[in-house]
Amino acid sequence: MLASVLLAPAKALVLAAAVFVPFERLAARHPDQRALRRGWAVDVLTGFMNSALLYAALLVVLGVIEAGAKVGAPQLRQWMSSRPLLAQALFALAAGDLGVYAIHRLQHSVRWLWRFHAVHHSAEEMDWLVGLRFHPIDLFLVRVASLGPLVALDVAPAAIAVFIAVSGWQSWLVHANVRIAYGPLRWLLVSPEFHHWHHSAERDAYDRNYASLVASWDVLFGTVYLPAGREPARYGIEEPVPAGWIGRFFHPFRRR
Repeated sequence: MLASVLLAPAKALVLAAAVFVPFERLAARHPDQRALRRGWAVDVLTGFMNSALLYAALLVVLGVIEAGAKVGAPQLRQWMSSRPLLAQALFALAAGDLGVYAIHRLQHSVRWLWRFHAVHHSAEEMDWLVGLRFHPIDLFLVRVASLGPLVALDVAPAAIAVFIAVSGWQSWLVHANVRIAYGPLRWLLVSPEFHHWHHSAERDAYDRNYASLVASWDVLFGTVYLPAGREPARYGIEEPVPAGWIGRFFHPFRRR
């Protein structure tokens, strides 16, 4: 079972490396940054450990959510399940990302949630592998907030799979050390520029740009920050976070 849980992330990681390693060399936002920057191996280890740790827990929690929704909202579930697959997929992308926006905003505003989320924001250099740098509890909350409503509403598994696949790829893209011009779409879709500002160490950019797919959520709720003609001078947070996996795992539980 564990081997099968880790095999899919391993395949995805190899495919992503084949795309993003050359992509970051050809269209680098920070050309002087090394392809294998400091801490990359720990981020890869973190990705595999999170896959192993969260699989069973997510199945249990999502199962409980589905059971409760079957009792509490059967007509709504029936209506959603009767929609065309394309409509369900589009709904999954928008609603799932709204869930990400909501929990992400809480992770920045609730102190005990920030303790876990700080691990992700400890990156001082941005590249595609930063998309793997999450404390397992932090990532668990994101998964429940995004997938829970979809499971509760009985969105088709194929539509949920579309959301999972797009979200996974998007996580690598928006953290990548790449410069891509989205033009007017920068206000609709989350770009690397959009998310790099979220990781900026500049105070004006604090607690902004929470969405992961649909930038319009931040536009709608007044949390967007996309200054024209500028880019972040540096990334990271003032709070010291350990460099190793074990240290990062226990970091949120340490008394401050």
